[in-house]
Amino acid sequence: MHQVIVVTFNEQQQDISSIEEFCAALDRFDRVEQFELWLRSSHGQSISMLRNEANAWLMYFRHGGDSGLTSQGNASRADTGAYRLGNGQVDEYPLSFCIDVEQCYKALAYFFVNDGGKPEWVSWQEC
Repeated sequence: MHQVIVVTFNEQQQDISSIEEFCAALDRFDRVEQFELWLRSSHGQSISMLRNEANAWLMYFRHGGDSGLTSQGNASRADTGAYRLGNGQVDEYPLSFCIDVEQCYKALAYFFVNDGGKPEWVSWQEC
């Protein structure tokens, strides 16, 4: 049985039940330059994407209370970038976490269709 994936965009839960609807939602989300996006499975896994224009990165949690994993991009990017969370708070994170925006979307789609599975082609680092 397919588990439920809860999609939350900038703290607004989205009513999405199929991969087709999810891909259409990603197209809408892509028009927003800064956002916080969460996908949560009914079995406890979750994945999040933070985006500020071309800078985007992922966090993956295996279960509630997990310290999580972050995506790892170019380690030579020493600066930090500012990201606006869904609640309006602005946090800074290392730009070395950033991967291509399209890779983030691909990882989110993988999570959606694989019941919370972790996209293994993303380079991950423990938090």
